[in-house]
Amino acid sequence: MTDADEWSQVYSALADSKWDFRTVKGIAEETGLEQDRVGRLLDEHRSEIRWTVSRNRGVLYTLKSRPVKLREYIADLQMFASKSF
Repeated sequence: MTDADEWSQVYSALADSKWDFRTVKGIAEETGLEQDRVGRLLDEHRSEIRWTVSRNRGVLYTLKSRPVKLREYIADLQMFASKSF
């Protein structure tokens, strides 16, 4: 399988309308790719994705082309507010 084929699988998992955001683990389970490979692909294609952090689930990913939801704004605000300056 080529890098393009693997990215196509990851992209499809991120585009799945059943999920607003995906974990690396969830993408790996859906695609059959190793978690570290999914992580590298997400990093290589970071211009096409955005991420947020969940207290319970860790780092979550979605496509930049998907609309930003209110809960994403709230999570980002909470993360910003919790940082000490």
